[in-house]
Amino acid sequence: MAGCGKSTLGKAVSKRNGLNFVDTDLLIEDKFKLSLEDIKIQNGFMFVRSEEEKAVLSLDSSSDIISTGGSAVYSEKSMMHLKKFSKIIYIKTPLEIIIDRIDLGQERGLAVPDGLSIAEVYSEREPLYDHHSQFKLDGSKPINDLVVLVHEILNG
Repeated sequence: MAGCGKSTLGKAVSKRNGLNFVDTDLLIEDKFKLSLEDIKIQNGFMFVRSEEEKAVLSLDSSSDIISTGGSAVYSEKSMMHLKKFSKIIYIKTPLEIIIDRIDLGQERGLAVPDGLSIAEVYSEREPLYDHHSQFKLDGSKPINDLVVLVHEILNG
């Protein structure tokens, strides 16, 4: 989910452990030389989801820490692919914190139909995150605490 801390935590874990970090949102933006929001405006939300799936399917075990876009969870194929070589961690962050972090008006290229509120996106995606995750973290905890927990997951 946008604003849950995937990129922030991924970068912090990567730095602490000397691992490489891949953010699939950035892979898509680099490919098109546009922001996710501009890609969505020009091509539609389903196009963004399709590109997310392509980005995820291009990854393998050489990617140590992966931050997927929040829409990756809509693709069963993507999630099964990731489970072959990685541990799926859901950063379960309360809706109120997500809204505070991303600001209701911020354009983030969410791969959802126009007009859906952050709360609606959250309630739509939460069961998918629960279903696909192998580990859950409390996204309201401080980043340093989460880094330690991820380190334990990776080395446990």
